[in-house]
Amino acid sequence: MRKAFAFVSLLSLSFFGVAHNHQHDGHDHHQHHTAQDSASLQVNKAKIRAFLPAAKSTAGYMTLHNSTAKPITIVSAEIEGLGRVEIHEHIHSNGMMKMQPVKALTVPAKGHVEFKPGGYHLMGFDPKVKLKVGETRKLTLYFSGGEKVESTIKVVSLKDEFSNESHHHHH
Repeated sequence: MRKAFAFVSLLSLSFFGVAHNHQHDGHDHHQHHTAQDSASLQVNKAKIRAFLPAAKSTAGYMTLHNSTAKPITIVSAEIEGLGRVEIHEHIHSNGMMKMQPVKALTVPAKGHVEFKPGGYHLMGFDPKVKLKVGETRKLTLYFSGGEKVESTIKVVSLKDEFSNESHHHHH
C-alpha cells in the first residue's frame, strides 16, 4: 500500500512539471481520473461512429498521449451503453488486409498511439442504449497494472467523421 501511495505521489508531482509546459492544441481534454492517471495518459479526439442500420459493430478512434518516462499498456476498454468493446488493429498478411483483436497495446514513454481507420481502433458491440449522433459517452481504459483512466467519447456519424477530418486542424 505504501509503495502504491508513493508511486501516486511521485506521478502527481511529475504531472505538475509536464502540465506546466503542456499546450492544449485545441483538443478535448474531458477526463475524469485519479492523480496517478492524469499524470500518465491523456485521451484526445475520442469519437465513435453511431451504429449503421443492421450493423453488429462500430468503430472508435482517438489519440493516446503518455507523458511519463515509462510505457503504459492498455489491456481493455469500456464505453457507456455498449455491451462489449475490444481493441483491434488492421494488419497486412499475404497481400490482404485483415482486422484482429489486440490483447494489449503499449503507449511508449513520452509517446503517443493514434487510433485511426486502417490502424488501431476500438470495436464496439452489443449496444444496450442507442448511440445518438452528437452525444458524449463515458470511455474507460484499463491498464495492465490495474489502473484506469476515464474520459469521454463523442458519437459521430460516418459522414461527419470524414467531413470533419479536413477541418480538425485549425486552432
